Amino acid sequence: MTLSSKAYLSIFGRYAQLMEVDPGLLLIEVIVVATMVAVALRANRMYTLWMAGFQIIALLAHFARELADQISPIAYVIMYVGPSYLQIITLGSGIWLHHKRVQRHGSYRSWRSSSPRSQAMPPTS
Repeated sequence: MTLSSKAYLSIFGRYAQLMEVDPGLLLIEVIVVATMVAVALRANRMYTLWMAGFQIIALLAHFARELADQISPIAYVIMYVGPSYLQIITLGSGIWLHHKRVQRHGSYRSWRSSSPRSQAMPPTS
């Protein structure tokens, strides 16, 4: 996300604007939210859900900025940058707790999958 934001800003020669929502940065944010939610729903890890939730909060900051003209630029920055720090903490904690769990109980599957088809049910086409 950082690289795509920097590339976007260097191509279009814009700097982060705190008085209005940048549509290009908003599009990047929407793509990141969609990706993180998709991963969180398939991953067999709880911390991915928290990270996706924090990303949704950051996305909602853009909508709050657009809806409320009186919002302070500092409050806007805190709303869309603050969750990234919580994501870093969540990622670090999640990886550490996963490592501890693997040491204690052994490995377990990384991704959720549906249960195998019952033999009594014929396959559908």
